[in-house]
Amino acid sequence: MKKTLALLLILSATLAYADDSKISPELRNYPSTQQAQVIVQYAPGTQVTCSGLLGLIGCLVNDILKLGGTILGQLPLINGVVALLDGNGIVSLSNQSNVVYISADRPLAPSLSNAASAINAEFAWQSNYTGAGIGIALIDSGVATSHKQLTRIDHGIDIRSAEGQSWSKDPIGHGTPCAGLINAAPQTAHGIRGYAPDSELHICKLPPDAHCSDLIAALDYCLQNGIDVACLGFGCERGSALAEQRIALAKQQGVSLIAASGNSAGAVLFPACSPCVLAVGAVGQMGSYPEDSPQAAQAVVATAVAGGLFVPSFSCRGPELDLCAPGVAVIACQSPDTYAICDSTSLAAAHVAALAALILADHGDFKGSFAAKDFQRVERLFQILKDTAQPIGHPWQTGAGLPDAARALGIWSEQRPLVVPLNVGLREMRSAIRQLNEIQFGASEAMPFEPLRGPANVTRLPLNPGPLAFPADGGGKASIHELKAAMVLAGLAAGP
Repeated sequence: MKKTLALLLILSATLAYADDSKISPELRNYPSTQQAQVIVQYAPGTQVTCSGLLGLIGCLVNDILKLGGTILGQLPLINGVVALLDGNGIVSLSNQSNVVYISADRPLAPSLSNAASAINAEFAWQSNYTGAGIGIALIDSGVATSHKQLTRIDHGIDIRSAEGQSWSKDPIGHGTPCAGLINAAPQTAHGIRGYAPDSELHICKLPPDAHCSDLIAALDYCLQNGIDVACLGFGCERGSALAEQRIALAKQQGVSLIAASGNSAGAVLFPACSPCVLAVGAVGQMGSYPEDSPQAAQAVVATAVAGGLFVPSFSCRGPELDLCAPGVAVIACQSPDTYAICDSTSLAAAHVAALAALILADHGDFKGSFAAKDFQRVERLFQILKDTAQPIGHPWQTGAGLPDAARALGIWSEQRPLVVPLNVGLREMRSAIRQLNEIQFGASEAMPFEPLRGPANVTRLPLNPGPLAFPADGGGKASIHELKAAMVLAGLAAGP
């Protein structure tokens, strides 16, 4: 009888129910013989610091040792310990009256995506927008597919050689940071997060001595491969009429070109200055860098705008500017397999190109009235990006403002309150006008076919319209709007 009673007592102890109110969710029903690293918090007055003979005798954390666990460290500020315990030990410990809570000792990892909050990208991530089904071309210096977060990229071309896999190397280290912002594979332990990780990224590698002819070849690749968004990281002061023709053709066939405004501290470079291209400048966040860093020196001479942001002096500006995005002290992938702090308007353009991919993939307009790959699709995309942006400063410095992923994707409709100080002095405006006159009007005298300059053309429709009816080819009479659009494309009339 006594043996039976003892056996029942042992069995009841073994089958003891856990006190789930004291156990963090991921540790409930934990495998009985599998160990987990946990934090155990004890009630006030419990002897946790086990020092000396009396301490060892009165130290109740010895119960962890009796349960087959291992004590890894002590946490006196919370009257707790760090320990290894299996599932049975966690259940038994939860039933002790002096135990307050048992939590998993979760691993910490650095979050390297330090620019996402500026454009509200977290809301897109939470809604599981990933850019699936959208093709993006990065026209830049190549990409280091040796980087652990960029190994999935398997489409590309070296514009000069057109052979082999040379596009998958980036000795300059200019294209790799942009590729990471667009397409870096999510990492659970460390690394950055690409804004459109499920998009299909194509690399068009340009040489260090790239010319407008290389841009034409890259655009031909985009047209041949059904690219939806092209992100351009190169530019020049004076454009090419032939390159502009190819840009116009790409737009007509539904390729949305998004380009860096330039890092030369002057007027917006070509091709960003084209009305067919969305020009993106850089902004930085005050205090997001060490005080002795180059970024801190930049901020001293930069132009302050709203929300603690500033326009770095290197970012090209002018009336052609459409948007701005993070481009100072951005943590990004770097060749061959590391991370770096980077400054560039190319990074700003990469932010916007990735957001454009999310919009094309998931915004309702591009599954209905603007599904066809034509110039109207491009202009609608540009309108959404600009009309939902957060104004933060003078349009010549920041364009329409910072893109807002949450508003652009329709996740929310309210705009964040930001005070917009239009603090551009008359001297600066006169200087900018003089610079533009020298480039635009002076050049046109020497070259009558100089490409037009201006902000990107956009549609002028409500952001959430009902279905728009576009008659099929040959169906019915052409409307005034359609005739005007055709004249614009033919170069017989000015765009909107």
